[in-house]
Amino acid sequence: MKKDFQKSSDEDIDAFLARKKSSQPASQKDSSSQTFGKPKPSQGDYTDSKKRDDDVPREETDEEKEDQIRVARTGRAQAEAYRDVAVLRKKAHEHSHKAAQFYHKHKANQAKAQKCSSRAVAHREKSDDKHEKAKVYRASIKDYEGELAGIADDKSDLSPEALQNKIAGLERKAAKQEEIARKREHAAALQTEKAAKFRSRAARFLEKSRLHESEARMFTKRADNLEKAG
Repeated sequence: MKKDFQKSSDEDIDAFLARKKSSQPASQKDSSSQTFGKPKPSQGDYTDSKKRDDDVPREETDEEKEDQIRVARTGRAQAEAYRDVAVLRKKAHEHSHKAAQFYHKHKANQAKAQKCSSRAVAHREKSDDKHEKAKVYRASIKDYEGELAGIADDKSDLSPEALQNKIAGLERKAAKQEEIARKREHAAALQTEKAAKFRSRAARFLEKSRLHESEARMFTKRADNLEKAG
């Protein structure tokens, strides 16, 4: 009896649910079916459409083109100014290098002139020494000549031949000293002439060095002014 009542109750419930399901409106079914059947747009489709919009070239305005031309012209002017400064710097360093080269030659010739002058002084000192020795010999010759003159008065113990030999030997020695002295004087004159030649070269090289230094300063000043103006 209890089982039959439970069975009848279950059948009634199933029948009620079937009637309720059949009573739903068709529009709700259609809308739900359309909602579930229609695919939603994905994020990739949105990104692709955005990229397609961005790929479309945008036409530049006249003002933008003028700005680009102005920037390019300014860049060209700056590059040319930098090149001009570099050229001026190069010329300045070139003249500075030449000035240093000529100054080195100036100092080298000055050193040679000084060495020649020192040699000339040494030759003159030796010449003076030889002149002094020749004077001593000539003084001795005068003494012997006095003795030779006293032979006539029988005041000398030496014979005239011996005195004449002494005088001749002393004259030879005096002449030799004079010859050496003249030789030293000639050597001193040669060294003096060389010193003068080297000093002349040194002065010429110094002049060229100063000229190149002036040119270097001028190019450096022009480069500095151009950098300040830029």
